[in-house]
Amino acid sequence: MPEPLSITVLSVPGLSARMLTEHDGVLPNLSKIARIHSAATVVVVDGASAQQLEASLFTGMLPEFISGGRGQPFWLSADIPAQVEPAYAMRPEWRTFAKQPRLVWRTLALTEDIPAGLKALDSEAARIDGPLVVLSVWALADGRAAPQNAHPMDRPVLLARGFNLAKTCVGILEIAGILQRVLTGEELTDAL
Repeated sequence: MPEPLSITVLSVPGLSARMLTEHDGVLPNLSKIARIHSAATVVVVDGASAQQLEASLFTGMLPEFISGGRGQPFWLSADIPAQVEPAYAMRPEWRTFAKQPRLVWRTLALTEDIPAGLKALDSEAARIDGPLVVLSVWALADGRAAPQNAHPMDRPVLLARGFNLAKTCVGILEIAGILQRVLTGEELTDAL
């Protein structure tokens, strides 16, 4: 059984695989994660708002099942001490203020100057020791949010360092389970 890990997550709404590819030459740290560690594109729920996508990312549930107070984020389900800075306001019962978090989740905004924003993200990734996840809940394609059926290069991304991500394409609803298993050390194998 793998050891439970502590993780830092940098959530970057709007980040796409195409952005990373187009600016590969000036992003040594992110490029290294994508080449040497794990990289996947993310398939999102079509028609969901950015706030609904973030809630689905946290819970692993479709937006219609989260409404009405159902569902909770993976860090609460697994009883993991966490500090989470989301893009949108979370429900009060989802907030945690751990002094020694095992999950640190920071949301970083891409500036209108995409190359400068990507360089800042690359520098931030270089400063973080240990397991790291860089992901986007939604992606920009031609200045607009990309639809669910977008070209793979225009989808959101998930880069992982410090643990193996076996897939190159992952659904947004799978990410909560993946992160929970990394945090708890639970091993999951596919049925034969």
